[in-house]
Amino acid sequence: MVTEVQYGGRITDDLDRELFITYGQQWLTEAIFQPNYIFNTTFTEYHYSIPDSNEHTKFMESIASMPVKDSPIIFGLHPNADLTYRLNESLAMLSTLVDTQPKEASGGSGKSREDEVREKIEKELLPQLPADFIEAEIEDRLKGLRGPKGLSETGKGIPLNVFLFQELQRFQIILTIVRKTLVNMVLAIEGSIIMTPDLVEAIDSVYDFRVPRPWCYDPTGAEIAWLMPSLGGWMKGLLDRHFQLNNWISKERPQSFWLTGFFNPQGFLTSMKQEVTRQKKAQQWSLDEVEYTTEVLKDIIQGDDGRIEGKQL
Repeated sequence: MVTEVQYGGRITDDLDRELFITYGQQWLTEAIFQPNYIFNTTFTEYHYSIPDSNEHTKFMESIASMPVKDSPIIFGLHPNADLTYRLNESLAMLSTLVDTQPKEASGGSGKSREDEVREKIEKELLPQLPADFIEAEIEDRLKGLRGPKGLSETGKGIPLNVFLFQELQRFQIILTIVRKTLVNMVLAIEGSIIMTPDLVEAIDSVYDFRVPRPWCYDPTGAEIAWLMPSLGGWMKGLLDRHFQLNNWISKERPQSFWLTGFFNPQGFLTSMKQEVTRQKKAQQWSLDEVEYTTEVLKDIIQGDDGRIEGKQL
């Protein structure tokens, strides 16, 4: 009855109901009435148990002794989950404080917020945006992009080339959103188009040196791009990702890759496995038999004079 219908309110989501059924099967058993029974076995700093008493005061004392904040471990989460939660909570609070600041013109400069944002967009942000990737041109370049030794295919017949094509498509979507948002902000400030609430929010974000929400999330709230606390860091990420993808498609496959600079790093690793499997086709290697290995070779140090030095670890 508790897990199927009600737990502090009606359960309407099927996944929520499945979760509570799992909790019910684990905790609503005869075992919890045994002496000295504890609910948590992995978290030893505090033992959650049912007081062995019928007195109301004993239950209140037990509740009062519970930790103010529960450890993520008792929910089956990594301890770093608490760090992530606290970081997100702090960022949300700071963002709210910034949003509630007065929106008047800045003192001393004589320019309104909108004028400063337009100047920043026209002189800094728009000029540094890279050129768009044209899909027809990408298709042509992929045809001549070869893979490693042992693979006779070219173009989209090579797994990593397919991965590159997908990454370029996703990057172009983000680049289009960024360019369109910046252009529309300028037009809205000039009065050429209607100033919508989304554009007002984007203007406030740029003025406060934050990343406009449409650049990182789609209308459903799903994450579509990398997350950075500041606009400068986010734009640097955009340029660095463009540099890696553009060098790959315009020149040749690089010797090393910035793995976290991809939208789908797992897809990159899977494509690597597929290529190795095809290279070893004569030995009848299967995809499941290929495993990743990591070997640290050098510690790279750049001196004050700009020279790169390395030492074997």
